Amino acid sequence: MNFKRSLLLSAFFALGSVVAGCATVSSNTAPTATAQKTLVIEVPNEPPPPKDEAKPTAPEPGHIWVAGYWDYIDGHHVWREGRWVQGKAGYEYVRARYEFDGKAWQFHVPHWHRRAPAESPTMAARR
Repeated sequence: MNFKRSLLLSAFFALGSVVAGCATVSSNTAPTATAQKTLVIEVPNEPPPPKDEAKPTAPEPGHIWVAGYWDYIDGHHVWREGRWVQGKAGYEYVRARYEFDGKAWQFHVPHWHRRAPAESPTMAARR
């Protein structure tokens, strides 16, 4: 049991060393009342241009289209095909994107973001 745990920890730290050499991961906090963290990865070069892809018909209501994007894995840009995913009540999907900040390329990892609760007319009238 201790051998397996030692092996697992060694693999974890070795992987961390490899990943740390490829990209820098930081978390930015949005200036909102409910500060949400967004994972941002600094990458050394610009991603390739997006690939053209066909958008098939939605499998059923309640699904959203997640467009294909260039992920950044192990020091390489890897294309992720577009796909339909089941929407999540109370959340919106934030797509993947790259931005150049004047010094380096920043990859913003796609994620689900909780929407602020909508104020009902009854709640507004109570004020």
